[in-house]
Amino acid sequence: MTFNILISCMHQADTSIIERSNVQSDVVVVNQCDHDSVEEFDFVNKKGKTCHAKFICTTERGLSKSRNMAIRNAWGDVCQICDDDEWLADDGEEVILRAYTENPDAALIAFSLIRKDIVKTYPVGKRSLGFIQILKTSSLQVTFSRNLLGKNDIWFDEKMGSGTGNGGGEENKLMLDCRRKGLKLLYYPDAIATVLPGASNWFHGYDRVYMENFGWSTRRLLGPRVGFVYLLYWLLFKRNIYMSSGLSAYSFMKSISKGFFSER
Repeated sequence: MTFNILISCMHQADTSIIERSNVQSDVVVVNQCDHDSVEEFDFVNKKGKTCHAKFICTTERGLSKSRNMAIRNAWGDVCQICDDDEWLADDGEEVILRAYTENPDAALIAFSLIRKDIVKTYPVGKRSLGFIQILKTSSLQVTFSRNLLGKNDIWFDEKMGSGTGNGGGEENKLMLDCRRKGLKLLYYPDAIATVLPGASNWFHGYDRVYMENFGWSTRRLLGPRVGFVYLLYWLLFKRNIYMSSGLSAYSFMKSISKGFFSER
């Protein structure tokens, strides 16, 4: 199997993000900036292996558009999602490809991360990704079979993600789309990257804007019936989260309802 890392970033002045991210494999970089260009070159990794890089500059905007562009330009059988705030594991390619060799029918395998930005624990054993686990998985954990996603016409939802004004959740939508089509999704406990501290491009606290986007994305992810039940669960059992940001239960319901029923 062949392997690509797919990096989404913005306003990079040069190609040094490849070195800063500790990329040790073939890589596709999509740099959203103020001009359009494509540069391809080779570099030698720490083990002396020659790797190929495709560095795309584009005037398009939106994280999901960036990731879809990277997928369309990838050539690897297996791809790993990466942002501009990660230090990739030296042996990441070997760890990931070993998992797919053990599970050749897997469409997507999520791995664990080393977090420097937040305190988070991950499951310690291999398992299938169920509904609840999918909702808790971040894009930086995600690797996938490019061929299986392509055959099933599964892409990142370009109405979701940073740059859309609609908040996040695009990776969870992609995983749920895989699940709805009966594809195999797994979790492996190996850490494939370290996430470095940094400011989010879209999360600025649990304010009214976040809650409106949360209501909209919940309906898009789960549909009107399951989505409504999930928001009721939040209202009743996640009070400490939204109340810590100064929102009352009434304000929370008002905000998520506005987003839930909005057309975007």
